[in-house]
Amino acid sequence: MPSASTHRAMKTELTRIEKISRIVLALLVGSLIWGAAIGEEDFTMEVKLPVVLVTTDRYTILGDFNDSVMVKVSGSGLEMLNHQINSPLYEISKNVPVTGIASFPAAVTLRLDPSDIHLHGSLAISRLAPENISFTMDTIISRQLPVSVILKDGLPSRYSLVSAEPDHITIIGSSSILLLMDSVATEPVEISIGQTTASLAFNNDLVAYSEGSVRIQIYEPLVPVADVN
Repeated sequence: MPSASTHRAMKTELTRIEKISRIVLALLVGSLIWGAAIGEEDFTMEVKLPVVLVTTDRYTILGDFNDSVMVKVSGSGLEMLNHQINSPLYEISKNVPVTGIASFPAAVTLRLDPSDIHLHGSLAISRLAPENISFTMDTIISRQLPVSVILKDGLPSRYSLVSAEPDHITIIGSSSILLLMDSVATEPVEISIGQTTASLAFNNDLVAYSEGSVRIQIYEPLVPVADVN
């Protein structure tokens, strides 16, 4: 009669730590195999990048400049993956030269170059489209202009005294825009006697104000009453 075995049953269920270890090992091995497979193969990708124009403090770009270009990048699979992980492309930064411009505002056409784009590793730029971008450039000046108080219902005759503090605002922006301005308007203010605060009217031409709001004082003139006695 055969004797009964004294060996314990074989362990078949893995612990949580063993499961995680095996998954990580499988991912590492898979990545190495995948990397070796694509390491020598060339890949290309196209990405649309916004162009950021950099000017000095004395110049500005007129209008809402939002041009972008299509960039075609080529390189091995490992280089492409490494670039995407370490330094993906976000934008193209381009310095705007002002030498040779006789007068402003000036229409400028700027040529983009692959060297304007900084890539990780040995990736190469094979195409930029378009290669040229156009915009209008102007000088930046500052002026002091009086504040113009705007009342919601107009200015009735009985409100003959309206004052603002400060009564002049320093503005900074494009010379071609600022030279056409004769005052800085407030947002419409409700008519009332006494003091209130009014924001300066928004200007969408990239004009900066030295103050964001002014204090408004509205007086009701006293009409003298004739003494009939």
